[in-house]
Amino acid sequence: MKKMEVLINTGTTAKQVFHEKNGSTLKNDYRQVAAVVYMDPRDMEKLSIKPGDSVDVKTKWGHVTLYAKKSHDAPHEKMIFIPRGPWSNVVVSPETYCCSVPTYKGILGKISKSDKDVLLVKELINVNYNKYNNSNSESANDKPVYIKMR
Repeated sequence: MKKMEVLINTGTTAKQVFHEKNGSTLKNDYRQVAAVVYMDPRDMEKLSIKPGDSVDVKTKWGHVTLYAKKSHDAPHEKMIFIPRGPWSNVVVSPETYCCSVPTYKGILGKISKSDKDVLLVKELINVNYNKYNNSNSESANDKPVYIKMR
């Protein structure tokens, strides 16, 4: 499959925040707005990618499969945008340079069309961080994401 070198930028989107604030980060609705990559339509054409297709994004820190979307801010060939969150965290540097915040902009990577499925948050965290991998049938939707301390 064709690959393209890209510059990755991440940030927050309004749709993503809506789902985060409503507590639905473990559901498909959140995946549809946060496990995405916005691309220049010309880059999509060069790689034979259509909106909704799965794509692989790879950096020296990791790789993740996302849904492709056409950017509303084109033209910006060879630059992609991924909403900040569980999926983008897989491909950004864990280095914080003493400021406790990773670099979310200007990350070198590669993108290509994929035949892999885009993972839900529970699956993504299991694959990348070995969490939620127990075999009982309890749904991740029933588990707390965090426990509030009193």
